[in-house]
Amino acid sequence: MGISAEAAEARLRELVATAGRILYQQGLTDYLGHCSARVPGTERVVIKPKHSTTVRSPGELGPADMIVIDLDGNLVEGSDKPPAECFIHTEIYRARPDVHAVVHTHQRAATLLGVIGADLLPVLHVPAVLTDGGTMPTWPCPLLVTDRELGGQLAAALGGAGLCHLQGHGIVTAAADLRRAVVTAVALEQLAEANLTILRTGLKPRVITPGELDELRGAVASIDGRWAYYVQRLGDPSPAAGG
Repeated sequence: MGISAEAAEARLRELVATAGRILYQQGLTDYLGHCSARVPGTERVVIKPKHSTTVRSPGELGPADMIVIDLDGNLVEGSDKPPAECFIHTEIYRARPDVHAVVHTHQRAATLLGVIGADLLPVLHVPAVLTDGGTMPTWPCPLLVTDRELGGQLAAALGGAGLCHLQGHGIVTAAADLRRAVVTAVALEQLAEANLTILRTGLKPRVITPGELDELRGAVASIDGRWAYYVQRLGDPSPAAGG
């Protein structure tokens, strides 16, 4: 027997809050940036509220602080406003039935790599696997995604990929599981930092081949262990908290 919609939503509130804390602890967000999860079988989305004088660091927000919106960006539950860029999330969900989690950050290295138009080369084994071989399309627009039209343009640029650069703005990761979307954002930054360092040397890197990536995909550990590690770094009593 499956869990109720209310129980599922309660779990997602905890998961979204934990994800926000991890992104903050990893230095991928400050008071800006947000993640969300689609409630299965509904048009409801659990998301971090808009930053304000009372909603500040995601490192300090818990499950009770999370809000619920619909796919039109309307507030359904909660007392705080949705993020101005909630349409990043809602329009990706509208376009991608397979996606149940979205992360948006302004993480520095990945954003800068996109600004200079450099490829995200698969030069590190695990980060390359977690970013699907460095596949990162670009949405060539620096504007805030504050309406459905812009959100739809971003979703179209993302296409069927799991990550996308927002030109001069930040990045988005999308996945069936919020844990994977968060771990992908972390791996993306690691790979982007490596690429920027390589570019500064002027040397040609040894790139991991498609065949090697295929072999690595079968050998890289699951998301479960990585998620538990990042949760543990938060100092939570249980490494599985938020899983």
